[in-house]
Order: sequence, then C-alpha cells, then structure tokens
Amino acid sequence: MQDNTGRGIGRRAVTTALAAGLALPALRRGAAAAQVETPSFEVIGVRDPQLGAQLAVAEALSLFKEQGLDVTVRWTQSAADTLTIMGGGAANVAVGSSFTQVVLSGQKLPVRTISSLANIAGTQGFVLSPGVKLSHPRELEGKRLAFTQGNSQVLLLAKLGEIYGFDPTRIQLVNMNQSEGVVAASRGDVQGLLGWEPNLYRLVSMGGTLYATGSTVYVSGKPEPRPDGDLLLFNHSLLVATQDWIDTKPNTLAALLRALVKANEVLLKDRAKALTVLQRVLRIDPEALKVMTTANKYELGITPALIASHRFQSNWAKSINRIQEIAPPEACFSTRIAQMVSPALVTWKPAT
Repeated sequence: MQDNTGRGIGRRAVTTALAAGLALPALRRGAAAAQVETPSFEVIGVRDPQLGAQLAVAEALSLFKEQGLDVTVRWTQSAADTLTIMGGGAANVAVGSSFTQVVLSGQKLPVRTISSLANIAGTQGFVLSPGVKLSHPRELEGKRLAFTQGNSQVLLLAKLGEIYGFDPTRIQLVNMNQSEGVVAASRGDVQGLLGWEPNLYRLVSMGGTLYATGSTVYVSGKPEPRPDGDLLLFNHSLLVATQDWIDTKPNTLAALLRALVKANEVLLKDRAKALTVLQRVLRIDPEALKVMTTANKYELGITPALIASHRFQSNWAKSINRIQEIAPPEACFSTRIAQMVSPALVTWKPAT
C-alpha cells in the first residue's frame, strides 16, 4: 500500500543532508540572504507531540527569532481545530494530520502541505482491556471494542483480519470518546480500545495489553514491526499553508521551515532537552510524553511516505463519505518551500 522509500529528515537523512550541505550555519545564511516578506505572523499549533513537537521546541529555544521571525503559536487541542480555523480562512499556517489535508482538499480549499512533521502511525493502535487474553487474533470475533467514530484506527482491524484470517465485521464497535473508552475498557465493559496516544498508554498503565499499532504487531507478546510498505495504518502530521502565502510569502515560509529543521535536530539528537521543553509547553505527563515521542518518527520534507499516508487517508475518507472525491497529491502538496530550504528534503516528485 505504501511507496515508503523516503524518510524526510530522520536520523539517517540528517546525516545525508548535512553531508550535502544542510549545515545549520548554512540555514542561517540562507535565511539572511532572502528577505522575509512578513516577519510577524501566527501559526496554529496543536498541543500534542504528534503534531506540535517541532513548534514547541522552536518556540521555547527561540529558533524562530534566529530566522528573523516573530512567530506567535496559537495552541489548540486537536487537528479538528485546524480544520475549523483553516477552513474558515482565519489563519495562513497551521499543523494538522494527513486527514486534515484530505478534508481541506476535499472541500477544494486553497491549502497545501509544505512539509511533513512526523510519521505518526506508531501512535495509533489497539489495546486489550486488563485481563483479556487471546490465544489467536480470531478470538477478537464477538468481542466489544471502544472506538471514536470518524477516526481511522478501525482500519487496523481490517488489516489484522486479512493477516490472521478472521472476520472484523464480527467485532462489535462501541462509539465513545477516548476518555470514556479508556474507562470502559479498564472496567471490562468493553474488551479493548482502538485509539491513539496518550490514551493507549493510559490503558496499558491500568493493566491493558498493547496488541497492535499502525507500525507494529504485538500479537505474539513481542513487538513485530511491519514492513514500511505494508503497515497496518498510514498517517503523518504535517505543516500546511494557504496557496496565497506559498505564492506571495515563500521566504517567510522557508524561514519558518528552517527553524523547524533545527527543532527537529534537537528532537533527534538531544531528546532529553527536547522532552524538558515539550513537557513544559505541551503540558503532558512525562511518562506518557516519553512513550509518545518514542512512537513518533519525526521527519521533515515531502516524501513518498507522506504521499502514501495521503492516499491511505483519502481512500478511507471517501469510504465513509467524508469527501466526495479524492484530490490527487499534486493538488495537495507543494514542494516549493522545502526545495528552497534544501533539495534533500524533497524525495517525491509530482507527476508531470
């Protein structure tokens, strides 16, 4: 399902990019060489390490100021807020998920992704309730699982059914918000929870058993990572901007992305420092924060992996009638800004 040959600026790509000339002094020189069109502006952030990690680090360590920017981060609670704010035309730059871009494009709004932030498949998953033991995944048939309607974690069951030979339609899904789902699962009212971090971690800390994430299966009791091209679920967090800003304020967006490149390096090379910052800014319990940041793969750029997440989420959104038609990647992603920062950030090419 996924042509996942590109990994943005993860650990391996950082080494490659530095060798190609993406040294931090060069980033600063690049920022100084191009006049920023609008130094002061607002970015819509999400108080979640899956979506807001680089923003939080850049804000706390004054990395925006190093690029000549005066950025105000308006922190919100979820990517749903991004949909509302960007959909209403109340902001020009924001973070979101692959689903955010799918819906905005489905509404034919002029908003495009200019970079990934993290591969978040490992933060989406499925936890069995305390005391529930399965000798084989087919024993999921007949079980009751909590889930939150409108979220793609339900697709984990379809993939698990395909792999292990059971019928996911024989599983009863009980719609409730994530907090209710954690409580219901901990009490045994349901036999498991489909959801995302930190809710998975909360249930595990109550005695639940992690059974699968988008990137790893734990059916045997041991982690079994899925091949990059055959994950259970694909999803990314990303940075979006209006087409108007991409066209008229490219230097501003490039300076913003340079700051996030530096923040990403802190996340990869000095995790202790990053965790201290994230705990203060994002206000998340330190143990849950550690689990979440470990599950994320922080990576910047426009990559085949990012495009694969877009296609996966697009197909799901259309199947639930959230969008009427699927927009092609070329209508949803702009490589211009990442190319300005470094060609090494762009490993996907639009179809001509």
